Amino acid sequence: MERKFIDLFLSEGILELYPPQQLLVESGVLDCKTNLVLSTPTASGKTFASEIAISKALETGKKAVYVVPLRALAYEKFQEFKKYEKLGYVVKLEMGDLDSGKYQRRLDFDILVTTAEKCDSILRSRPDWFREIGLLVVDEVHLINTGRGPVYEILISKFQKLFPGMQVIALSATIGNAEELAAWLNSKLVKSVWRPVILHESVEVGSDKYGKIKEVVRDAVSGGGQALVFVNSRKSAESVAEKLGKDICFAGIESKAQLEALSREVLSVLSTPTQQCKRLSSCVSNGAAFHHAGLVNRQRILVEDNFKKGLLKVITATPTLAAGVNLPARTVVVRDFSRFDAGELGHISVMEYKQQAGRAGRPKFDSVGYAVSIASSESEKEYITERYLNGEVEAITSKLGVEPVLRFHVLASVASDFTRTQEALLDFFRSTFFGYQYGLTGFESLLGRILDELAAWDFIRKSGRFLLPTALGKRISELYIDPRTAYTYITLLEIAQKEKKFPTLGLLEMLCDSAELPLLHLKRSEESIIWEKAYQSANSLFRDLDGFGLDANFLERFKTARLFEAWISELSEESILETYDVAPGILNQKLQIAEWLAYSAGELSSILDMKEAEKEMRKLEQRIKYGVREELLPLVSVRGIGRVRARKLFDSGLKRPADLKKASLADLKPFLGEKTAEKIKEGLQSDS
Repeated sequence: MERKFIDLFLSEGILELYPPQQLLVESGVLDCKTNLVLSTPTASGKTFASEIAISKALETGKKAVYVVPLRALAYEKFQEFKKYEKLGYVVKLEMGDLDSGKYQRRLDFDILVTTAEKCDSILRSRPDWFREIGLLVVDEVHLINTGRGPVYEILISKFQKLFPGMQVIALSATIGNAEELAAWLNSKLVKSVWRPVILHESVEVGSDKYGKIKEVVRDAVSGGGQALVFVNSRKSAESVAEKLGKDICFAGIESKAQLEALSREVLSVLSTPTQQCKRLSSCVSNGAAFHHAGLVNRQRILVEDNFKKGLLKVITATPTLAAGVNLPARTVVVRDFSRFDAGELGHISVMEYKQQAGRAGRPKFDSVGYAVSIASSESEKEYITERYLNGEVEAITSKLGVEPVLRFHVLASVASDFTRTQEALLDFFRSTFFGYQYGLTGFESLLGRILDELAAWDFIRKSGRFLLPTALGKRISELYIDPRTAYTYITLLEIAQKEKKFPTLGLLEMLCDSAELPLLHLKRSEESIIWEKAYQSANSLFRDLDGFGLDANFLERFKTARLFEAWISELSEESILETYDVAPGILNQKLQIAEWLAYSAGELSSILDMKEAEKEMRKLEQRIKYGVREELLPLVSVRGIGRVRARKLFDSGLKRPADLKKASLADLKPFLGEKTAEKIKEGLQSDS
């Protein structure tokens, strides 16, 4: 390894290798050819192990791609890897917008950090970007076992087919079949149970679970540590954080002012704070916080950063935190071993427990980490001990063999000219983890049915034994949407175009008819109410409510469409939280998907020359983005003006950017504030 890399690592305080990192070096992986699966516990130094290989790839003039499952994790790794810029290397972050077909110029990078979906999107449209790749690092590869897993294995298999000299390093938590994963990748396996901090796992019994949690957390913090408490729901995370903050109050004299400042910052993230914002702000003032999907991104970052700094002493969280960013604590408390998934209560896996427990122990701060599970009885303690503390971690299995998932990747393979015949498709799927685990017995008939369907939809065409993409099919693949979603949109938009009728609620319900958008859960007690509202809105829908065309998901779609309608009718986040029980963070996630789907529908309309449909979808896309009625679109197009300010300006008679340009600073200050008004005036002047 070149001296410049050694000096960089020394400057980061890395003086010696952990045992798993030493095993990686001894495996021969530094020859830049050997593939490797590194299967070790949480916090055992997998990221730096991969950096050893990354530095070797850079040394040989090759590029490295680092793939992660989550945006938050991508941003964290990007920040870590920016240190290589000191050595003159270009580090880039790619996540978000999945329409990589829009890229005009080549992406310049030496290290690219990207989410799996974004990387797959780029590979479909711009595979030449990766021509000089020497190393692909796939983080959290055990997620092959989840719904996002197919993208992981497709991505790995495509890279190996396109760039046969490339090296693959797969990083994984402990899994039950690491040998099988390594065999699929034709790689060496480095497997270790070593951790930099000793993990002490135990089960505490208490009929009052909260009382036991309070006792464990108080002991952890009084000894100079921090605590993570895992529970199974957003409401539990909030209530437990609130109770712990009030009962223990982690705010010392020296930190009180800092916590109050942080509390105000948390409260001001949204223009109009919700009850959830106020609750989090109150918790933070006492040195505690909750963490779940309902937080908006800025609040999540504030909580994570201030926990890392030691200002916040305890976080109560749902299990998503365990699989996300690096956030260790001296003590981890696991209260719940069951959680709701798709509306059903089920037990968590041993792997999920190990990920939560693995957060115990702060490297460089603690010599021992404590993972304490809470049981309400001796019999439950016995079950938790046998099943989770002493149980074997499950094997991972491919989730690629489901028809909608296959359809998505089959079209992509044909549309990108990656495979041109059915035989080539079969050969490719044989190279995936699915093909390795299950073989392709009976797969050919399934593949044939999918190809026939894509041809019937005019997304591909068959020319003898060859498979060719249509312009429409190619664009659908670039848009990264499910082919069935695209077919549904095209069918409904053609009806709307023919009738010249584009009701907003109908278009929103159409957007919800997709594989991409998680729908709101429908309680049984709501069914009659939702049906009543649907019939009241029948003229604004494309569906025949009395016909036989409705499927089992219609009510969930209609409810979700009404949520989006509320947003673009300018209801506040607080009103939406009260009415739909959708927290701002979850609302933002759904809105981002809906905006992308509206954009995609506009692109489909464009390629099919449906001008009115395209115009309506472009308009709806912007309304979803900004959360406004149509009349405010000109105002929110001005940088610095959001939905709240736009409404105030419009209602005062300032309805267009031209009105703002003519108005004096004195006219604008009451609505925008002095600094914002000045910036907007400057921007409008420079645009003219």
